[in-house]
Amino acid sequence: MVTPLWTRQGGVATHAQASAAALAERGVSVTVLAARVDADVSFDGVSVHHGPALLDASAPAAARLEGTPSGRPEVVHIHQLDDPAIVRALRARAPVVISAHGYPACTSGLYYFQPGHECTRGHGVGCIPNLIARGCAHTLDPRPLPASYRRAGLGLEALQSADLALAYSSSVERHLAHNGIERRRVIPLFPTVDARPGSGEPGRRRVLFAGRVVASKGLAVLIRAARDVDGEFVVCGDGWQLEAMRRLARRLGVEARIRFTGWLSAEALATELADASVVALPSLWPEPFGLVGIEALAAGRPVVASATGGVADWLQDGLSGLCVAPGDARALARALNELLGDPERRRAMGAAGREFVAEHFTAERHVAALLEAYAAARASWKPAPATAPVV
Repeated sequence: MVTPLWTRQGGVATHAQASAAALAERGVSVTVLAARVDADVSFDGVSVHHGPALLDASAPAAARLEGTPSGRPEVVHIHQLDDPAIVRALRARAPVVISAHGYPACTSGLYYFQPGHECTRGHGVGCIPNLIARGCAHTLDPRPLPASYRRAGLGLEALQSADLALAYSSSVERHLAHNGIERRRVIPLFPTVDARPGSGEPGRRRVLFAGRVVASKGLAVLIRAARDVDGEFVVCGDGWQLEAMRRLARRLGVEARIRFTGWLSAEALATELADASVVALPSLWPEPFGLVGIEALAAGRPVVASATGGVADWLQDGLSGLCVAPGDARALARALNELLGDPERRRAMGAAGREFVAEHFTAERHVAALLEAYAAARASWKPAPATAPVV
């Protein structure tokens, strides 16, 4: 496994660790190469190696992969390193599987025009007028766009160079299909926090948001909705918009009812999920999956989420939660009030969500699908010629 971060921060890093641990628990020998390593993050059966030059795009591939154990692995799985040079170098040794955790072949990485209007095109020169005229760059500063456009091209080339591309939702699979990636599969995710019992939930009205505090996650929509919701709010996460969200809460007069916790450990987040009444996922962009959603359902908490991206893969509208139009604060407030005012419905929705996750999103299903994907990659892989340089 090759991944930039082996740390406790970030959704992709958390997934990579959980996936590696799940594979190791089922007898798979896992070796990890990461640019940044937290020594206190370890799992039985997982060997971690430090590759400090891994992210240095100016260095030769051999230097970037220094620290990789010798020998030929059965398969190499790349997470969040959309670099064709690395893919080609590793394919000289073994088949390469690459995970698309978001929308790597998109200049902005957000893959939507307006909330609820997903992009349906592949990367190419046609993106340029859309970036300018339709606002899908989602920035007022055009200076970074040429570099972002080139980076998206490299992301697409990396996907094309791999033996197999993995998506974790129907939304990201559509992105791969729109970009002509034929060798692709969808792998089910699973909760990365252990559900635990809550305390006093039926008697409170508490809404939980957990995620990065950035514009695309829609926290501003939730704070605006809070004006019309009789309840308290907990915001778990950090990001570049955090202070702006604090100011928005003060300006709208809801600051006293919103508690900002910052980033939480898995254990602390599990406690907040257990003590919540409803979990809100008010995203503006098409969520690549929305992992906190299945973690909430596994904890028996209904979810109110934007109807966009991969949310439909796990949220059954009216059964385990409610879907609302992205960016519509009034619709979000109505849905939250509807559930906060009906504890019995919340309980029934939570039970339905827990059952759905237990059936469809488990570590066992994740590992089984991964092993099938690895076998498919090995079946189609052809070793590099003897004259090719081997890293």
